[in-house]
Amino acid sequence: MLAAPVEYVTHEGAHFGVARLYGVQAALHFDRVTLPPDTRLGDLENAVFAAAGPAIDWIVGLAALALLLARYTPIRLVLAIWVARPLQFLPALIGIDLSLLGAGGSLDGTDEGVVAAALGLPAQAVIGMELAAAIPLLGLIAWCVPTPGRLTTLATLALGVLLGWAAWLTLGAGVLP
Repeated sequence: MLAAPVEYVTHEGAHFGVARLYGVQAALHFDRVTLPPDTRLGDLENAVFAAAGPAIDWIVGLAALALLLARYTPIRLVLAIWVARPLQFLPALIGIDLSLLGAGGSLDGTDEGVVAAALGLPAQAVIGMELAAAIPLLGLIAWCVPTPGRLTTLATLALGVLLGWAAWLTLGAGVLP
C-alpha cells in the first residue's frame, strides 16, 4: 500500500526537480506540481518538465525489473510494477470516463499529452507506445514471481497498489497539500 504514495511523490518530485533546475519556484503537492502563474517555459523545457515524471517511473521500473530478473524479492517486485503506470490511461483510450476514480476520459493535460504535443503527435500515440512496452513487461514481471503462490502474490500486490492509490488520493492532501 505504501508503494502508491511513494510512486506519486517520486513522480511529482521529478517534475519538481526539473522545475527547480530551470530556476522556477515550483510548489510540490501530493498529486501535482504547480508553477507560478508568470512562469514561461520554452517548448523544450515544457516537454522535459512533463516527461520527467513518466521518465522516473520508467527508470525505477526498468531498473527494478532488471534486479528482479536476477533475483526475486518482494521490494523489487513492487518497484518493477512502476512500469504499469500507463495502464491508468486505458479507460480514456477506449472512451470510458472514470473521472470519479481519478481516471478521466480525456488525455489532454496529461504528461504524455504534453510530450506528444511537443513531438507533434496525438496523446494516444505516446500512451500507446508506453502501453506496448508496459504490457509485455508486466507479463515478464508476473513470470518472475515464484510459482507457488504466484496468483496470491500478484492479487495482493494489485489490491495493495489500488488501495494505496485510493488512500493517497483521499488523504495525500493532508500530508503534502
